[in-house]
Amino acid sequence: MSSPGSVMRRWTARFRGAPTALNHGLRRHRCLKDLLPSILTPIGWFVLAVTVVAALSGGVLGWVELRAVALIGALSLLIGALFVVRRSEVTAELHVHQQRVSIGDLGMGRVLIRSRSRRGVLSQIVELPVGKGVARFFLPGLGSEEVHEELFSVPARRRSVIPVGPVRAVQGDPLGLLRRDKVLTEQVEIFVHPELAGISSGAIGFLKDIEGVTTQNLSSSDVAFHALRDYVSGDDRRAVHWRTTARTGRLIVRQFEETMRVHMLLVLSLNPEDYAAPGDFELAVSSVASIGVAALREERQVTVWTTRGRLRYPSTIGLLDELSRVNLTAAKTLREATTEAVRECRDASVVALVSGGSASVADIRSAEVAIPVDVERFALRTATHDTIRRSVIGRMTVLDIARLSDLGPALRSIR
Repeated sequence: MSSPGSVMRRWTARFRGAPTALNHGLRRHRCLKDLLPSILTPIGWFVLAVTVVAALSGGVLGWVELRAVALIGALSLLIGALFVVRRSEVTAELHVHQQRVSIGDLGMGRVLIRSRSRRGVLSQIVELPVGKGVARFFLPGLGSEEVHEELFSVPARRRSVIPVGPVRAVQGDPLGLLRRDKVLTEQVEIFVHPELAGISSGAIGFLKDIEGVTTQNLSSSDVAFHALRDYVSGDDRRAVHWRTTARTGRLIVRQFEETMRVHMLLVLSLNPEDYAAPGDFELAVSSVASIGVAALREERQVTVWTTRGRLRYPSTIGLLDELSRVNLTAAKTLREATTEAVRECRDASVVALVSGGSASVADIRSAEVAIPVDVERFALRTATHDTIRRSVIGRMTVLDIARLSDLGPALRSIR
């Protein structure tokens, strides 16, 4: 028989462990509470509600039928839980062969799924979201370290950015009451670039007319010689004119006039009311992309501004990536966007306004007023007509085109 002291010590130990056990129980309850909403499907919620109502009603009314319904519902949920509580012992890799494609191409990729269990893994469903849809494929049972490969293709029907992934391993019961997803990879994007016109360097030759024109700003290093002056602390020693220095006995440096470097500012309207049809907007985006790429290849500085703000990009490919994202949306007016763009890009030497054919003469004129007098300018409107149209609004040349192939000839007609 146990002594009173040992019994007391045993009960004391139990009471001391009670708070710890209670805390563990509460933590498990919180985990279950957080997990339950994420694994129950709409059908599962319905079955759970029916089970609870049937159990309460059967207990109050004493109906055996309701108790049987509650028992069946509880067993269904319990058996379904056995399918989702098991760990998903797989890893995945998502590879896209070409992250940037043209309209009409196919974006190809593959998913590699590897078993990381020593005993292998059971078959399951794997999902791959692509755009607004979801591709589902059956993953067969895999042995230890075995790899399964799935190939996929994404049709690039129009300019856009198509999100692909993340790859998800889906665990669920046959009745569809519970579902548990495990994210296996990060999401990647496929950029469908806008169509480009083959603009030759001669098509934007008017840009060269202003390059090399001297300004009133003086510089210590440029190509247009202006005058000689005394050396000032901080001047570049390479600008010292040694013949004059030797003759006068004091340091003399060359002074130059800064030449104007071409900085093209493209302002694109995203307002739906400026475009009569979606195709007009796509033509406008392709025109901006074509002009911007051609100018960047000529080593010009190019800034692209939309009625929603500035597009920031590190390279030509970055510009096409950003233009793949733009869509029609209510935003600032063309005049407000032009005013903001010119204010931020004070060194812009050429400003081009690009919009649809529904942009009125008053809209173009009000935006043109915001451009400084000494800055070259032209407007490009996309609309449906047979020939290239050229008109003048104020000091601005307005070009109307209906096809991307008209862009080069239209630009050559300026000046």
